[in-house]
Amino acid sequence: MKVFNKVIAVVSVTAALSVVAITGWRQWGPLPESVAARVNGEAIPAETLNIFVAASRRANPQTSREVVLKGLIENRLLADMAKSEHGHEGHEEGEGRVGYDAQSLQEQHRFRLLRTAYARKIQDAVHDSGVSNSLGWLTAPLDLSAETLLPMLSLQQNLYTTMTEQQQAQAAAHVIARYRFADDAPEQTLSLWDLYRRQNIQLKVQMHNLNREFIREAIKQQLNMEFVFHWFRHQSGVAPAAMVAMDRCIEDARQREVMLHEYGLMHDIHDDNPALRAQAETVTAEQVAEYYQQNRDEFVRVEKVRARHLRVNSQQQADKVVAEIKQGLAFAEAVSRYSVAEDAATGGELGWVDRDSRNGDWIRALAFVQPQGRVSASFRSPTDSNDAYWEILWVDEKVTGFQPVDSESVRYRAAMAIARVQLQEAFKARLAAASEAASLRVNPEVL
Repeated sequence: MKVFNKVIAVVSVTAALSVVAITGWRQWGPLPESVAARVNGEAIPAETLNIFVAASRRANPQTSREVVLKGLIENRLLADMAKSEHGHEGHEEGEGRVGYDAQSLQEQHRFRLLRTAYARKIQDAVHDSGVSNSLGWLTAPLDLSAETLLPMLSLQQNLYTTMTEQQQAQAAAHVIARYRFADDAPEQTLSLWDLYRRQNIQLKVQMHNLNREFIREAIKQQLNMEFVFHWFRHQSGVAPAAMVAMDRCIEDARQREVMLHEYGLMHDIHDDNPALRAQAETVTAEQVAEYYQQNRDEFVRVEKVRARHLRVNSQQQADKVVAEIKQGLAFAEAVSRYSVAEDAATGGELGWVDRDSRNGDWIRALAFVQPQGRVSASFRSPTDSNDAYWEILWVDEKVTGFQPVDSESVRYRAAMAIARVQLQEAFKARLAAASEAASLRVNPEVL
């Protein structure tokens, strides 16, 4: 059951939740033609909507303005929910989970959105600037000498894993790059601290290791980002109010993702989801059994396989044999021609390998997980180099069954699936209530 459906893939900024039927929303108005919608008294300007529509249509040209606006409205409702539950600022993303501070994340999302929405115009602006490398905007050479950087980036072993407060102050005062984007534009500066704080934990390690090539590339990337922001402010023609509203919509989307994660409805590669795990612990054995009966195909497992093997004495020979089998040589014929194993005369038969007989035998363990009717890759024996040999496997038949309903694997997978649906339904109800209580007006003319 997929209750949540991301309909726009632009840095998740306009990803909408298809959980609320905002009935009659087109008819709510009237509004000035410059305003696409007003949510709880706050406007989403038509210009702001245009930016998100342009970005969304780069990924999917068929995306409708209605879908994009609905996504922005739902994100706003979720952000307002976060504020009501967690105070004025709503949810804050911790550096421990994502590796970037909130300001850096906001800048990254803003950069990707603008780069997508205005791709051609930004390319033209870069071309017109005559700068082929972002370091061409520098007004002074970079000083990346170890003598300059070491006092601020060296770690005090066993005491700190980041800059000390004193080093932060020094880095904030140290200008690492000076640049301007036009002859008549004022010179701008980038401090070492501004560059450092924008990196995630792994990239900060590169800076502490004085990887000067990485630092140079990080400066180039930051200048690219700053150029896009400069172009947007001075050349896009977008009104300042629409720019502010765009940043609010980006923040709404960030709040949405953090909120969904905390509610157990999103997870990422960084960690598991405590809310989902906690909900799963409340799932009963009866619920697991019911889910198991309704979704038995999810719990299919291999019970036994009937397999054969072929052994050769070198990787070169193994590659040759595998290639010939793929080109049509029968496995039985290959065994007869090439196998040096003692059972070559009987076709290299391993017989039936079940879940018990595979244990303690690396060849049978590998055969148990091979696809049926397809030659395997070659596997080097786990022995000393002088005694090494290579095995090639073929599975003739595979018998499947179902994991026992009382197994820990079934319990875990079923409980997580049930918990996810329970959380989705509870959250859907909360969002529906929030939308019902919201003051919402939409301008149908902008659609």
